[in-house]
Amino acid sequence: MKDEFFNKTNCDRCGEKLIVRTLSWFTEETICKNCSAIEDEIKKQLPDGGASFEGCGYVPEINEEVC
Repeated sequence: MKDEFFNKTNCDRCGEKLIVRTLSWFTEETICKNCSAIEDEIKKQLPDGGASFEGCGYVPEINEEVC
């Protein structure tokens, strides 16, 4: 399987041009700095800092029940 991480030109999540890229904490998506910052905020609100959600395959929705 070919690694496309460095060949992608747009964020898998929001579609913006990739200037800075990283892998999503939750999925296998290549995401931009802004989407990564959103994930960081979500992780802060999850139990155990989101550690149990790493690689879960979806971006958890934050609500009062989770917090």
